[in-house]
Amino acid sequence: MSNNLQKIFIDSSILVEFKKQTRTDLLMGLLANPRIEPVISHTILSEYTYHLLAIEGQRSPRSIKESGSIAAMLLRDNPFSLFSIFSLTPTSEEISSVFLDMMSKYNLLPNDALILADCKLNKIDFLASYDVKDFAKACEQESIRLVSSISDMPLI
Repeated sequence: MSNNLQKIFIDSSILVEFKKQTRTDLLMGLLANPRIEPVISHTILSEYTYHLLAIEGQRSPRSIKESGSIAAMLLRDNPFSLFSIFSLTPTSEEISSVFLDMMSKYNLLPNDALILADCKLNKIDFLASYDVKDFAKACEQESIRLVSSISDMPLI
């Protein structure tokens, strides 16, 4: 995607709610804006796919694994079609120290710290997430704008 687009990191909470069809307006609004480049990371690929197993299988991902039906779940609802509309952040060796610092500094769980570290290392100024409680303080301190509704979307 072009460099003149505004990058917005999309948290798995946005994708999960979209998949469940409970909160679709924010993702639809972000994707409809031609000046926005939606970005995800490997962490988001993992988180979303984990939740997808539970949503589609209507039981815990561990139960689905134990029954040997992960392949069937992925065939039924291939997440690649959704993933293909997002840019993927590059991996960085720096992330190890940055995410551990974020965990300590803001009392974040590992995946949330990885998401914030990804934003910081890739100079992404916007994080779209419904997990406001988890990210509010950290985003404010790191000068990353938290987008949790249509009204929070950047005017670009």
